[in-house]
Amino acid sequence: MPNTYRTTDEITAQRLDDGTNTRLSLHKMGLFASGAFSNVYRGFAVTPSNHQMEIVIKKTWPRNSSAPMEVKILAILGKLKHKNIVRLLYSYQKQIEGRNLLGLIFECVPSNLHQFLKDNNRRIDIVEVKLITWQLFRGQAHLQRNDVCHRDIKPQNLLYDSATGLLKISDFGSSAIQASRSTQQSYHVTRYYRPPELLLGSRNYGCEIDIWSCGCVFGELLKGGIFLAGKSAINQAEVIFDALGIPTKDELSMMRVSCTKYREIVEMYVPDPLRKTADFNWLYEQNSSNQRERRTTVFNDKIDSADMKQATELLRLILVYNPKQRLSGLDLLTNPYFSDLFKSNTLRSNRQVIGCLTKNDLKEVEKGDSSVTHETTE
Repeated sequence: MPNTYRTTDEITAQRLDDGTNTRLSLHKMGLFASGAFSNVYRGFAVTPSNHQMEIVIKKTWPRNSSAPMEVKILAILGKLKHKNIVRLLYSYQKQIEGRNLLGLIFECVPSNLHQFLKDNNRRIDIVEVKLITWQLFRGQAHLQRNDVCHRDIKPQNLLYDSATGLLKISDFGSSAIQASRSTQQSYHVTRYYRPPELLLGSRNYGCEIDIWSCGCVFGELLKGGIFLAGKSAINQAEVIFDALGIPTKDELSMMRVSCTKYREIVEMYVPDPLRKTADFNWLYEQNSSNQRERRTTVFNDKIDSADMKQATELLRLILVYNPKQRLSGLDLLTNPYFSDLFKSNTLRSNRQVIGCLTKNDLKEVEKGDSSVTHETTE
């Protein structure tokens, strides 16, 4: 990858709102995160009108000149301006050492959920769990309503402002527009968050795969550690079998699995005779036997057993085999489990009221969350 690190730069970028070009001066740019296919930088951009804003820039190297799917999806979502989806503000292209650089300029949210959990030793109270989970599923419902399948929901890809509690889904590098309309690769979604249909080789799936991933994040917040931790893709399926049982013929049909892949896994599968992880009961039934195993130890000691049991009952409705029966959208967001979030006397662990959500957010969800859809912006 050519060297693109500069603390200052002058670029011409396309504004996502109206497609116009504008000159931006970049200042104090520093490497924020690096990966195999892109680097992310954080700093400040100044417009010709002298307006300064804090930004992050994701720099990638497209293989061809056409706009990557990520940019097309971000352009759609950028017009909709949902509060739980990161906003792409500008994009630009530049020739560096004979190669085409694509720069994506986003609003700045300086931390993600993975870092927040790490900073808190993976121990957060039930109000924070509900706050994060509700916003995550609200963002996921917005994506699904607009035919966007994220395909890599995990804490590292969820921006989280710990001061305000606001969460935004980010990193659409693996995303697709309504994957169920065509054959797709099943090797998507980071393993711990990968739904059973992908583990069993399905190549015809919809945005319900993201609901499973969101459920795994919910479980991780409760447990204080990776919720379903397989050592390999095959073992990941076995971990799910231990928790939910072997899927029925009807469930296999609804998941559109590969019969060959399913037989390959199920023929090697040896069920846990003690059924220690069955139905997720271990989340609220901690005993010496459960605490000896990492997969059944609850590390988050800030949630009492009554709250944990209530959360587990909801989790069981999300993590199910049949993609169409996974609790999500309006049914989940209006569930009484989350009602505390919209009471004026509910405090976060920092003793502050919840500032990022109001009763108006709930009303918006009940009305469909947006009058703007993918179709109206095309």
